[in-house]
Amino acid sequence: MSFSIGNVSPGMGPRDALDRYGSANRENTGKFNPHVIRRLLAYLRPHTWKMMIALVLTLGESGLTLLTPYLTKVAIDQYITPRDASGLWGIAAIITVSFIALFFVSAGQRYLLSWVGQKVLAKIRSDLFRKLQRLQLGYHDNHIVGVTVSRVMNDVAEINELLSQGVITLVGDLIVLVGIIIIMLTMSPRLALITFTVLPLILLATWVFSRYARASFRETRSKIAAVVGDLAEDISGMRAIQAFAQEKASQERFERVNRENRKAYINAMSLSFIFLPTIEFLGMVATAIVLWFGGRFVLAEAVTLGVMVAFLSYVTRFFQPILEVSRLFTTFQSAMAGGEQVVKLLDTPVEIADLPEAREMPPISG
Repeated sequence: MSFSIGNVSPGMGPRDALDRYGSANRENTGKFNPHVIRRLLAYLRPHTWKMMIALVLTLGESGLTLLTPYLTKVAIDQYITPRDASGLWGIAAIITVSFIALFFVSAGQRYLLSWVGQKVLAKIRSDLFRKLQRLQLGYHDNHIVGVTVSRVMNDVAEINELLSQGVITLVGDLIVLVGIIIIMLTMSPRLALITFTVLPLILLATWVFSRYARASFRETRSKIAAVVGDLAEDISGMRAIQAFAQEKASQERFERVNRENRKAYINAMSLSFIFLPTIEFLGMVATAIVLWFGGRFVLAEAVTLGVMVAFLSYVTRFFQPILEVSRLFTTFQSAMAGGEQVVKLLDTPVEIADLPEAREMPPISG
């Protein structure tokens, strides 16, 4: 005995139904897609000025982040080492003001990005819902409701995080990275080059991670869509399921697709759990390098104590943006996987449309 809900039957199962009607198109490589990026960035255009203000605040935040270690170096070399306390109050006052300014700049930047993010989130979902209303009944007949809901809710949320937070944050992190490299090379080229010996290992770890992360995060989008799809179809067809005594079969299907979703997320998170500690470990290696070689250089009077202390501070700040960029890379992988499906839905042609000369139907009463 079998029955169907639309064109999706319980005998088919959520995985088969997803492959047939709602698949995340696993043939797609999930690589950087200029068309998808252009379509998604268009949602930021109405908020250009707010994004520009957020960018300026990000530049200020980056500059203030770079300032404190340098001021610490000045305090040590010009006042503490010569045992001259006359200028310490000035350095301390500047550092205090910079921290206060950093607080307000960071708060303003995060407020603007959150505001823009919610606007973009609402706009994309509104456009998707409007498109779903215009699509012919055959489209809805051949697509699982839960998969469509997953596109509108889950995938859009991933895209929003990348558009509203990722772009500006990436710019700020890159500025901090470049600024730290320039400052360290200016202070002590020799110690800086020795410290940067860990960079090839970071690039290698990032390359290895990117190879496996793309497919893994695309699979999570597909699996969560399968879970939502199965849940929505079973709830909407609960009368039929109970009428034909299909509760056990329905429960088994949901357990199976739920296990697949759990496994996909564990695999994806395992990559992050390996990659991020690797970057942190390399950061500790860089700190050890600065302590060992920097300490020897200080004893040999090749660099000052203030330079070594500044190097230690900059190394810590250097790996924080790298970790953030790594997190953004993970977000990018997930957002691209969802973005492909969102843009695909937005670009779905409407097969039934009004003729150009069609007239609006007048109000009907009676």
